[in-house]
Amino acid sequence: MLRFGALLAFSLLPVVNSAAAAEWRILAQFDDAPEGLVADKDGGLYVSLFHSGLVMRVAKDGKATKIADLRSVIGDAKGSTVGLEWDRKDTLYVAFSEYSKGFPWPAKANLSVEACGDSTVTKSGLYKVTISTGKVEPVVTRADGYPFCFPDDPVMAPDGKIYLSDLSLQAIWKIDPEAKSAEIWSKDPLFSPGDKSLSGYPVGVNGITLSADAKTLYGVTGGIPMLVKVPVKDDGSAGPAEMLAFGYDNMDGLELDTDGNFYLTETTRSEIWKVSADGKKRQQLGNPLEAPLGAPASIAIANGEICVTNLNFFKHLPPEKANSIACSKLENSLW
Repeated sequence: MLRFGALLAFSLLPVVNSAAAAEWRILAQFDDAPEGLVADKDGGLYVSLFHSGLVMRVAKDGKATKIADLRSVIGDAKGSTVGLEWDRKDTLYVAFSEYSKGFPWPAKANLSVEACGDSTVTKSGLYKVTISTGKVEPVVTRADGYPFCFPDDPVMAPDGKIYLSDLSLQAIWKIDPEAKSAEIWSKDPLFSPGDKSLSGYPVGVNGITLSADAKTLYGVTGGIPMLVKVPVKDDGSAGPAEMLAFGYDNMDGLELDTDGNFYLTETTRSEIWKVSADGKKRQQLGNPLEAPLGAPASIAIANGEICVTNLNFFKHLPPEKANSIACSKLENSLW
């Protein structure tokens, strides 16, 4: 019961606000809101478009080209094309969450639990995109009998398995793409806000990533906003989750740099944060008063910059800056 850690102590830790020094630029804009983001080997980015189901590649100069269209498989299903992961070869894994007609989450936040139980929803799950051909294939979906609710962010383990966060189920799946099978890997109580959501959204874990040695999975939560870590045991199972940092609002994206520092996106306040590897220091890298940020979702490090997708869920940005990827030079830590 002490896994939340010393909550009061964290609020007294050093905070370095460098938002005024950070310069943000718009790298690319789209006809739809971008959500998922992952860097490629050439300093470019792969990005998913939230409503249209398109998967794009953005070069270093901001030029965007279409890679694939999930609608070739999901048809006219209404839903969110969310996070994506790249296998460092020719495959992207993309999460899709179909909306429930009877319980329209995320349009109505209080219906997230009810939406999980809608048996007419069949398209939610994980999809495979072959980059060279644009071919889209389902890996595992609700049509296969798995109770995905809002599959959100995938991350690949060294053995080729995929961890997939489920925002509304408040859980993390582990998926075998070859066997096309899935299991609940962690449904830790720390992911669940219960009836005491601090952000106003009854949701669980959102963005996830793995440590360099793949022995720890990190995630950010939305209901009770935290940065958490989940040990990966020697047998591959999940250990008890622990809190590393708190003191934010509804959190979305997460990335690690080579020094083990964390980069977090916060959607309600449209802020970008850097947190030290030990979780004890934090530095604000951007806010909507000084940067073109609107409900930033996923985050990636590419070409010496940190880049975020502006989902603009709360309409912070004007049309000329919305539906965009914003980037800022990756600076050395001030700690």
